[in-house]
Amino acid sequence: MGLRTDEPSPSEVPLAYRAVRGGLGVAVSSYWNIVFGFAVNILLTRLLPVEAFGIFTLATFYALLFHLQSKLNLGYAFAQFKETSGDEVVTYFEMELTLAMAGFLLTLVAVPILSTFVMPASIAPVVIVLGAIGFVQGLNGALSTLLDKELRFTWPSIFGIMIMTLSYGPAVYLALTGKGVWSLVAQNLVQVVLSALVGCWLVRQRLAHIWRRRRRFDPPLARHFLRFGLVTLGAFLGATLVGTLDNFLVGTFRGIEQLGFYDRAYRTAQWPGLLFNALNARAAFYTYARLQDDTERLRKTATMLMWLISAATAPLLVVLLITAPDLLRLIYGERWLPSAPLLRLLVIATAARPLVENAGSLFTSTGRPGWTTRFVIVQLAVLALSGIFLTLAFGTIGTCVAVGLSYAAAVATIYCHVRTLVAIDLKTNVGVPAMAAVLTLAGYFAFNRVIPLSELALAARIGIKMLYSTGMFLALLVVLQPRLTRERVRYVWQLMGKDARA
Repeated sequence: MGLRTDEPSPSEVPLAYRAVRGGLGVAVSSYWNIVFGFAVNILLTRLLPVEAFGIFTLATFYALLFHLQSKLNLGYAFAQFKETSGDEVVTYFEMELTLAMAGFLLTLVAVPILSTFVMPASIAPVVIVLGAIGFVQGLNGALSTLLDKELRFTWPSIFGIMIMTLSYGPAVYLALTGKGVWSLVAQNLVQVVLSALVGCWLVRQRLAHIWRRRRRFDPPLARHFLRFGLVTLGAFLGATLVGTLDNFLVGTFRGIEQLGFYDRAYRTAQWPGLLFNALNARAAFYTYARLQDDTERLRKTATMLMWLISAATAPLLVVLLITAPDLLRLIYGERWLPSAPLLRLLVIATAARPLVENAGSLFTSTGRPGWTTRFVIVQLAVLALSGIFLTLAFGTIGTCVAVGLSYAAAVATIYCHVRTLVAIDLKTNVGVPAMAAVLTLAGYFAFNRVIPLSELALAARIGIKMLYSTGMFLALLVVLQPRLTRERVRYVWQLMGKDARA
């Protein structure tokens, strides 16, 4: 499918370059978060004991169970309104803050009970503090939604860079002074508090017109938001469990130390998708929402994003697969080598995650949250049923396999729905980049037989493997899709050029 037929009409150019500009702001922020966060997390991983990451990860699982905002996600219902009135803002904010407070109170009640029956008592204080952090995140979520709905991504992204940078100062200090898991807690606390302060200021400064309108709490509107939230409740509760149940299984059945190794492997496996996860959650969702009544433009946007996600993440996944032991040894140190086999399995198991999250954004933003609920329920059921058995039988390796099975089930379910909504050619937009990645991987094994890479210095081995993976993948993609690759790159470049001239 060529892209000459996908040239933007004059009527769609403003939205296109606004979305691209907003996406670029998110991208810059995400790149900085990845690069700087990557560097500081390497330092923290070297300073902190393995158990600190295990404790923090298991405490996060319990804290998220009671975070009501992330389950109802009223912001998605709020985003459905193309115009933003004062009543809508007040109603939405009051409901969000009520949910945030209710979640924190629920945490305070539930922690003593859980500590008695299932949760290690030693992590209870961490869970309570994370619950308080979740309350402040509730305010942040409401402020971010208001800015995102107006496609105001640039300034929040700029301030986000500064806030994230500052938040790691206390974390490093506490790690150096031997405070263990509280180093990780402090980073989260500082980040959410600063984000709340800046978010309030930005909303007042950048969206002052909203506050000049008549404002009151609207009960019928509140019921509409709540009905929408209840429809999506299953999807977001399921998504929370899908993203954290594996941590519960490892931490409960294999121990805190094993969870520490698993957590580092899982987070490292997610590096290729971090940029696109941020884009999906913000720019993509709100762009889809604005195009929900224009099927053709929606198809073009969804097709472009799906291809970009596949083409950009695939070579990075190959890099992680072939460099896993060397990479962990270089960045984290020898004591983290038990994470290497887990990393390789999780790279394969979660390769489809950016596409799954993009599909969730597409379904929810176009008023089909039930579709998201279906594939999340399928994914959760597979993870829960296979995860318990495989973790007990094969340990943490079994958990990795269960995660892979759950994503495979989600992709199969998504395909049945996506083709009825926007008729995307998955073979062209996902299959071909996947084929290029497989051929790149196969070529590496032949390449490794000819050149004894193991005899090279550690940094040289990693560098050569990275250059080979990215270069070979891009070459294969151009060979397999010469016209499509050329036209889509040119299309994105044209949109960026229009944005620069605007």
